[in-house]
Amino acid sequence: MPSPSTNPAIWGRTRTRSIGAFAITEFSQPPGQRLPWHVHDNASICFVLAGSYTERIGAEEHECPPSSVVFKPACERHADRFGESGGTCLLMEITPARMAAIEQVSSWTARPLLARTPHLTAAGQRIYGEFAAGDALSPLVVEGLMLEILGEAARVSLPEAGAGQPMWLRRVLERLHDCPDEPLTLSTLAQEVDVHPAHLARTFRQHCRCSVGEYLRRLRVEHACHELQYTGAPIAEIALRAGFFDQSHFSKVFRQHTGMSPARFRAAGSNATLIPERS
Repeated sequence: MPSPSTNPAIWGRTRTRSIGAFAITEFSQPPGQRLPWHVHDNASICFVLAGSYTERIGAEEHECPPSSVVFKPACERHADRFGESGGTCLLMEITPARMAAIEQVSSWTARPLLARTPHLTAAGQRIYGEFAAGDALSPLVVEGLMLEILGEAARVSLPEAGAGQPMWLRRVLERLHDCPDEPLTLSTLAQEVDVHPAHLARTFRQHCRCSVGEYLRRLRVEHACHELQYTGAPIAEIALRAGFFDQSHFSKVFRQHTGMSPARFRAAGSNATLIPERS
């Protein structure tokens, strides 16, 4: 089994379980905590349950908000700084033998990766559920969920063809991210950036590997994930605020993206140990 670090200066408050081919550690850090440069002997996936942190790898810094999934190869040197609310994370270390089998079919695992999608959020929460209250079948369930996370991360790691991305497409993406709840249409977006709708649709799919509608729907689900985790608003209200027609439509789309209902997702997220904000 992988052997997670036991250095209290690195981990702070922790609990650890070995589940199948993975050593899983839940750890919490107080607001503003800085972790010095360190490495993990095994390849790892870190899922941010609550709070946030900034990770430095080499000369680059990456913001890791709630529900982020951070993959690092074995012995990747890094340092961390936690945000104003501290942070609670689930670190999943992978045995070298299991990692070797994964690397036979994927080359992206040679470098670090930060990703955040509704599918990854749901898988991370489900793994946390198995970690917190698992049973004899947990190793099998966790194995499947870890492969889901690695497969989804592999998709995210595919090159975005950003080098040849036209400036108008960047404006379209900014517009979608700024106003995911607005009832935008392809014609409206095309008019705003002065291109033909057919050209916009074709170029968008080429660079983003999905349609404008699919991309916008994913943004809305991501927004709803955050609302479900960190507010007590009714699900119907969250659905309307995220831009969905009604709760029924929202629940159907949410399940397609995350594999669970909004209510179940909220219940899974409530298991996370939250770090209180400074008064």
